[in-house]
Amino acid sequence: MRIPTILLSLALAVAPACAWAVDSIHVEARLHDTTAAFARNRSFNGVVLVANAQGVVLNEAYGESSLELDTPLQRQDVFRVGSLTKPLTAVLVLSLVKDGLLSLDGTLGEYLPDLYAGTPAASVTVQQLLSHTSGIKDLPANYNDPFWRVSARQSFTPDVFAKTWIPPEIIDPLGKWRYNNNGFYLLGLIVEKVTRQPYTEALTQRVLIPAGMTHSGVFDGSTVVPRLVNGYTRSDAGGMIRPIIVDPTVSYAAAAAYSNADDLLAFSRALNGDQLLPQTLRSQMFTDRGNGYGLGWGIEEWSASGGAKMSVQTHTGSIPGYQTIFVRADDGTVVVVMSNFWQGITSLELARALFSVVHGEQTIVPKRLLADLITPLAARNDLTGMQAAYEISVAAGPDAYDLSESALNSLGYSLLRKGFRDPAVLVFEWNATSHPQSSNVHDSLGEAYLAVGRQQDAKHSYEAALRLDPDSQSARTALASIGTTNIK
Repeated sequence: MRIPTILLSLALAVAPACAWAVDSIHVEARLHDTTAAFARNRSFNGVVLVANAQGVVLNEAYGESSLELDTPLQRQDVFRVGSLTKPLTAVLVLSLVKDGLLSLDGTLGEYLPDLYAGTPAASVTVQQLLSHTSGIKDLPANYNDPFWRVSARQSFTPDVFAKTWIPPEIIDPLGKWRYNNNGFYLLGLIVEKVTRQPYTEALTQRVLIPAGMTHSGVFDGSTVVPRLVNGYTRSDAGGMIRPIIVDPTVSYAAAAAYSNADDLLAFSRALNGDQLLPQTLRSQMFTDRGNGYGLGWGIEEWSASGGAKMSVQTHTGSIPGYQTIFVRADDGTVVVVMSNFWQGITSLELARALFSVVHGEQTIVPKRLLADLITPLAARNDLTGMQAAYEISVAAGPDAYDLSESALNSLGYSLLRKGFRDPAVLVFEWNATSHPQSSNVHDSLGEAYLAVGRQQDAKHSYEAALRLDPDSQSARTALASIGTTNIK
């Protein structure tokens, strides 16, 4: 039987659409199963959104927005997004460049003369601030530092904060990349000087409203933010607690924004055309200036299907109680992961997994984190309990817990930073037993032995590290400090 031409044409037109719809259903199922696996094995608590060029493929919420009220998270809930403020600030600054109010080559001495004219920092440019190559001094990276425990609880005006905590000195060579929150703080102050309006108003008028970001803004600690979820962290004992308090004026143009998944998708779509910035400035913003960073954006390559790599623009956002990952690719893919349990490594691994799945990978099931099992025992200095728990994790099989060299090393250093020295030694010893041919493992064990005063054991570990890697400068330096260099 001959099929009429018009019917054949219709069938051929509909077939690709049907195939895409079926494939989309399969992809959505794999994305759902992957996220559910992270919720099951890693206790992921938050919102995820995945979109492609055709539209939203997945948007789900897992866990609680308020542990006190036992309130379930909703997909539209709002999170503080930490350093994801930086891409917003970058777009704001470049919009001012577009309008001739700023120049990328303009300097701190020019825009903030009262603070930096005639100082070593005077020649730092706007472009260097945007690309983390300014060389200016940054805030302490460790949240246990007295700055975060005491000073960061105070409220500052931008001018006073800059005068107090951003000294007019250069500590790195100009052009050397080093992630720097203070640089973006100063960009906010520059915005205020050239627009003669608060940073919040400038951001709202030039970025949030044009992008259609109706549930986004700058957190000030007093204004009621509808649907804003509570932030939490896990204590060393294993329970959920409220995080340390950081006054939002300390975060400002570097880390004070809030948003939700829908708004971040709207932001990404607005960047696809000239709605926010012309192509020339978008191209400059998304050009890698070194160390995988452009102007306010990470410029990276992420795994797609079949081992292929795809260029993405991305940024993470971490502020006590909250973690956000935002990823956008040139093919229209957008991945948003927002957590109010401050789940750094889990949020990042989930984002990478979702990106891989939407590009063809099968469902990804993460291994459990040994840290969740071990840290509460280490907090009690229960070495016997730690040993028993570790043996249980090994017996559970290779797919149960992440017992890789890097995972054990990260756990050991985490315990060292917390002051759990004997437990850290035990973890590094596990690693040395499991990975005896790794110079780095023996080097780390030597460091732990030194921390507890076991110099002879440290000597043996560093000697092992140097035998495995004769070029290990850290092992050679440590042995010299111990008082022996007689290594063959």
